[in-house]
Amino acid sequence: MRARVLLLSAQARRYLFLQYRSYATEFMGCMIGTIRGDAVIVERIAPADVDPAQSTPTRVLPRQTCEDAGWAGTVGVIHSHPDGERCFYYFPGTQVATSDAASFAQQPYAVDAIMCGDRVVWINRDMAGQQLQLTGLPIPPASERAQR
Repeated sequence: MRARVLLLSAQARRYLFLQYRSYATEFMGCMIGTIRGDAVIVERIAPADVDPAQSTPTRVLPRQTCEDAGWAGTVGVIHSHPDGERCFYYFPGTQVATSDAASFAQQPYAVDAIMCGDRVVWINRDMAGQQLQLTGLPIPPASERAQR
């Protein structure tokens, strides 16, 4: 399976916006959906089983897989970068994989994604990164909103 397109339902988009705007720590979700041809269609995002102590502004670690948590039909995992920075799978100008790329390489899913404000950065099994714009308006990270 070589995903070329990532489609997010309206429900999945709402979930991402709410999670991103609510937490100054990373969140993780199981992308539930289907694969049709080269398209991954995410119908909804279910919360991953994460111990709150394992979610910080720079990392998140689930207790178990999406399937072990009871989420059938998982096509990928998404997590956030609450500061809206370092949203890439390879360090800029290099072929050096980040920890996000290394984690994805160990998973069985078709895609992996990072929520970064008004966009989702995602990667497929070819290890090719792409971006999906969610809105035309920037969404400030939770940490910036708390300062207002």
